[in-house]
Amino acid sequence: MLDGNGPVPVKLLNQELVLWRDGTGAWRCTGGICPHRLAPLSQGRVTQSGKLMCRFHGWCFRGADGACVKVPMAEGDAEAEARLLETPRTSLAIYPTKVVKGLLFVWPHAESASEAAAAEPFMSEELEEAPEWNVVDAPASWRVWMEQTWDPSHAPFLHQFTLPFFAPENAKAMKPFEIEDLGHAGLRVRHGGYMHGNEGLQAQRVFGAPCCNNSTYKYPDGREVGFHFYFVPTELDRVRQITTSYFRPAPSGDDDPSQGGLKGNQLTVSRVVPRGRTISEVPKERTGLVAAVLSRVERRWPHVARVRRGIKVLKILRGRLGDQDNAVLSFQDAVGLPSVQRGDMR
Repeated sequence: MLDGNGPVPVKLLNQELVLWRDGTGAWRCTGGICPHRLAPLSQGRVTQSGKLMCRFHGWCFRGADGACVKVPMAEGDAEAEARLLETPRTSLAIYPTKVVKGLLFVWPHAESASEAAAAEPFMSEELEEAPEWNVVDAPASWRVWMEQTWDPSHAPFLHQFTLPFFAPENAKAMKPFEIEDLGHAGLRVRHGGYMHGNEGLQAQRVFGAPCCNNSTYKYPDGREVGFHFYFVPTELDRVRQITTSYFRPAPSGDDDPSQGGLKGNQLTVSRVVPRGRTISEVPKERTGLVAAVLSRVERRWPHVARVRRGIKVLKILRGRLGDQDNAVLSFQDAVGLPSVQRGDMR
């Protein structure tokens, strides 16, 4: 997620901030409004000496403490420079930062640097050192999105036919969650399947304070899928989702390795096409020349099949599935919750 030197505008808890890399190579997060004429510092640039320059009048700020160190129109005027340079009234608020596995974390309080230094951002140990992160700004609050990721039972209904075996007729009553309190670190829960198609599923969800959910799904055939979500509150009714995932294939066993270790009913439901059909309505597949060639390639190099499936799933997750969540959660946030607060609901 780190690219170039910035400056990059960000909004966190309704504050206008800016990210940039100074002359030491460290990433800085400072207030995003110039104290001179209130111009957006995100429209400025980082100088060759590693200072943040405002585009309006060229004021320059140091990354280590946010101090203003240069005012071009005051150069040569000792009285003006004494009044303007390295003084609290012309300095930017600076927010502590840490970089972990390619993500830049910001501590959203400028006056608690020692506390920030002692804190470590929550990050799943299963993730590689430089995973591919995806960023989406969603029109609903942090609260409803965080709750959504702890509610697997909505999947066969809200996302019906979007992914294999997601259908209302496949829904199954869940057993109570096993809950483990992690204190200030967060919360861990374990649960089983919620559809007839994922019986035997062993799932674990971990809430990492203040805004992370790490969910892991282990299937009976040996597959393991993990999702790592951050829900960053940017404004009152908007959240920035930063997500990544990992996949461990099932042992190939005696079956065709191109099927990723799926067997029996699991293999059947994995072929359900997301076009509003149920399992019983899936016809036998016709094999054309291209499909036949791909099948032979995948038999020889099984990882090709996993890549193809991964691309298909990624397209769905970036489109229809997320749109379905947004449609419901934005209504819940903007209409449903205010109705409850007004006492309209009975």
